[in-house]
Amino acid sequence: MILVTFLEEAEDEMNASAQFYDHKAFGLGLDFLEEIERAIHLIAKNPELTPAIENIHKYNTRKFPFSIYYVYDTNEEKIIILTIAHQKRRPGYWKERIS
Repeated sequence: MILVTFLEEAEDEMNASAQFYDHKAFGLGLDFLEEIERAIHLIAKNPELTPAIENIHKYNTRKFPFSIYYVYDTNEEKIIILTIAHQKRRPGYWKERIS
């Protein structure tokens, strides 16, 4: 399987979202993390699962309104998670992370 890494900001977003959901209903944060884990497992099995626009792939989660934006580095066989972003809040804020 391909190595998957997170930008620090993406990991922070994921954890903050899990805490938000857990405050709404006990256990919902864990459900969120399990959905993200499921999605990342699918992405790692098939990194080109979704088309890339300017080398950035977007995968929409099923159970929560979030998208995972990632880069697949074919030379190093590595996936870099850029963000786990809510689909309706602050669109495109994460684009400054692209170098």
